Amino acid sequence: MLPTTVNPERFAVVAVLRDQALLWKGGIGVEDLPVQILPPIELDHRHKRTGQFQHGHDTAHRFPEYFEEIADGLRGFEGILIIGHGKGKSSYGALLLEYLHRKHPDLYAKVIDYLTLNLSAMSESEIKLSARSWFEKNYRTLASWHNRTMDRRFT
Repeated sequence: MLPTTVNPERFAVVAVLRDQALLWKGGIGVEDLPVQILPPIELDHRHKRTGQFQHGHDTAHRFPEYFEEIADGLRGFEGILIIGHGKGKSSYGALLLEYLHRKHPDLYAKVIDYLTLNLSAMSESEIKLSARSWFEKNYRTLASWHNRTMDRRFT
């Protein structure tokens, strides 16, 4: 069940890629800017034999401190929208969901939805527009976000 809230500023939107996470904490309005969270610098990039590891690169590191910093930024919100790039096993949005499920069940319970978008081809404003359109589309659950009365057909 999706949580409901009366205050739109109590929602966090996070777009997660391998190289960075963009976290909107104060809303997703036109003037709101995201906080950028970067993973630790990978100092030991090695090539391995193709048969030993996925296609010869040892780059599938899962930095727990990266996910922990994102989780710290998500504290204090009533709802969380996670936007990731793709649905495969290398999707950092899905990995963040899995991390929250294992390590922070209190934050995992606040996740409203997980969107998959082509984040590498989108600008910050396009990501923000996608999050705003998601809220617009799902206003039935979040009717107070728009200061509207809820449609009685959906109650």
